[in-house]
Amino acid sequence: MMNTMQSMFRTITTAVLSLGLLTGCAAGGDQMPTDAAGLTQDDVAEMSLHQEFDAFRDHYEHMQRLLEDAQLQVHDGEWEWAGGDDLPLIGGDGVAPLPGADTKNSYYVRSGRLWSPPGATGDQQPMIDYFTDQGWTIGQRDITGDHELWGYTGGGWQLIYTAQENGRYTLEVYSELFWTNDGHKLRRAVAGRSLADFPDQSLPGVHPAFPSWEDPIINPPKI
Repeated sequence: MMNTMQSMFRTITTAVLSLGLLTGCAAGGDQMPTDAAGLTQDDVAEMSLHQEFDAFRDHYEHMQRLLEDAQLQVHDGEWEWAGGDDLPLIGGDGVAPLPGADTKNSYYVRSGRLWSPPGATGDQQPMIDYFTDQGWTIGQRDITGDHELWGYTGGGWQLIYTAQENGRYTLEVYSELFWTNDGHKLRRAVAGRSLADFPDQSLPGVHPAFPSWEDPIINPPKI
């Protein structure tokens, strides 16, 4: 089932490569692409690995808040997890293009939860109302019996709430791409400190605490 869920998430990720670009002004008036945090590559080039680690933690915690707030609109009970969500994912491609991004200099974050309404009677209207109240751009489409509802925050994040034909509902949060000086080093810094103790189910807002830079390396890289 986990492989099926992961495959579904990858499919959705590919399907939503449709947003425009964020750009910022560099010295001299040149336009430099900005990432989901509004930073250019030059901005990130001045950051240490420690600073990137802390920035990633901020992105992770923001993602969890977006997820929790959306979950509570439709179900305040337990949701199934779709695997771990505390590592920077390989960039290059993402839910919005970023010129110059590749698998080494960019990453994104993603989290997902699932639930099954009793009698498969879940309603997407509460989520539509929530997205509308937030002032987000909304998109909808039907794919092979499933109905997808997208919410574009306009601030580097996208939420997708899907009513599946089998009666299950999925909620996913994706960031757009973030610049990094070295995606491999950042993933290794996070993974080395992660307990990777994700539950099978949890209430909205419940998730393992993100490690701090000062935590010991408990998962050294395999050589």
